Amino acid sequence: MGQREEIETIKARNISLNLSDADVKRLCEKAGSVGLAVSELLESFIGDLVDGTYINGSDERMYANEWFERCGFSWMSEYSFLRFLIDCDDVEDTIDGWNEIKYYKDLEELRKDDKEDLAYYEESINDKFEEYRRYKKVDEEKLALEAEMEKVVNWWNEYEQIKGDA
Repeated sequence: MGQREEIETIKARNISLNLSDADVKRLCEKAGSVGLAVSELLESFIGDLVDGTYINGSDERMYANEWFERCGFSWMSEYSFLRFLIDCDDVEDTIDGWNEIKYYKDLEELRKDDKEDLAYYEESINDKFEEYRRYKKVDEEKLALEAEMEKVVNWWNEYEQIKGDA
């Protein structure tokens, strides 16, 4: 997607933050001291952090990423199935397959075609999960697909809510 297409998707997003009253004051003062609204300041920082639609420059992107790395977010967290799917750009297909599995399992009676479709989606998800397990080198007993998919689904629901498609 090019910048023009990204710009066309810009709209207000609602993200809830837990901040103390003192931090709210500091944030408002920081933004106000340079003539920005808080939302403009956060939009600018987020753009640099994610190499977004609008950025302030290469140094700003570098420092925002350095801040992220120095906070330890990437090395403090485990290499989850969600992270694996994000790295492979495969979250949406996995969510779609998981939803199909739930759909077929909720049917009272499965036709032959339904059984074949269910088997296809289960095999697809299991193959992805097995690839992740091999990559992570984890015993099957220590890692449950259902628990990992719950994390993926929760993340997807938050993404959809923020995006505005939920």
